[in-house]
Amino acid sequence: MKYHVAAAATLSFADGTKLELTPGIHDSKNFTEAAKKHWAFGAYVKPLDEADLLKEQEASNNAARVALLETENTDLKAQLESRDESIGNLTNEVLDLKAQLVEKDSAIETLNSELAALKDQKNGKKQ
Repeated sequence: MKYHVAAAATLSFADGTKLELTPGIHDSKNFTEAAKKHWAFGAYVKPLDEADLLKEQEASNNAARVALLETENTDLKAQLESRDESIGNLTNEVLDLKAQLVEKDSAIETLNSELAALKDQKNGKKQ
């Protein structure tokens, strides 16, 4: 049988011995018959049946799962922030490249105009 100790306590016995109770779930072999018969034992310690034990284990498992999910959530948020930063940097790079493209297109148009003028001059001299 399992017992649930709700709060820390010290049981004192007539022979001068003491038993420290620590919160949590304990096996029945952790308590002597004298401890189980102590007048204050029932105030701090309750027997658990299998259903209660399963509920305690589920609660413990759920708490562990929540902690794991919180850690995972924090990691995912950090990844999201990193990706947002990368997207921002790449967007700025694309805008810079577009601006360079406009400059290059303008330079190409200027060079094409100069080339056409030179061809016209050359063709005019031949005639």
